Amino acid sequence: MLSAVSERLHAEAGPLSRRLKAALAQAIRDGSLPPNRALPSERDMADALSVSRSTLRTCLKDLAREGLVETRHGSGTVVVGQIPKALSRHSGFSEDARARGLVPTSDILSLSIHPAGADTALRTGMPLGSDVLTLIRLRRANGEALSYESVTVPVWAVGADFDGQGSLYDRMNAFGSRPRRMLQTLEAVAAPIEIGSLLGIEAGAPVLRIAQVGYTADGRPVEDATSWYRGDRYTYVGELAG
Repeated sequence: MLSAVSERLHAEAGPLSRRLKAALAQAIRDGSLPPNRALPSERDMADALSVSRSTLRTCLKDLAREGLVETRHGSGTVVVGQIPKALSRHSGFSEDARARGLVPTSDILSLSIHPAGADTALRTGMPLGSDVLTLIRLRRANGEALSYESVTVPVWAVGADFDGQGSLYDRMNAFGSRPRRMLQTLEAVAAPIEIGSLLGIEAGAPVLRIAQVGYTADGRPVEDATSWYRGDRYTYVGELAG
């Protein structure tokens, strides 16, 4: 389990603590240390990697602050890793988190029902002046803030009593309005000050900005959303055929 870490650790030059952190982080990101699996005890890891327990402990604390590992009661230190987001399959935040054994929750920052404005109508095709619900929320997995999301949907697609908690797509499934076709753009940007603060990262740190417009199977526009995902915790995966 730690052989790949040991090879990287001893193949590089530089301060031991920096090499150790880089080797463990890379092993987590490339799957050599699989997610949702407990690491060996600190003593066993330190012996296997030929480092002191204090150096290892400091490194694990740094990785925990970056969201790559976490301490779970009864399991010790567990690999969390990055959350893969498939380009070939449409899924929501809650579904992605649950697939990694994480518990999704939301902080509701704003929720309002109002007439669709000209920008939304032109961008999506939602009727100008029709009732829409706009929800702004901070998405968390196991309590860690991972995404800032702003989404507008027709009221008929979720119901006027939707409080913004839980999975939006679960709610839309219940109303038969979940988007089945998605136009999506993705770009790496510097985190704005306010969003960076909410996500617990520095202003200017890399985030993935994803804008999408969703349509039902019969072509009705049902989603106009922009999300900012932490670049250190999300990776997009796609398969291309030539």
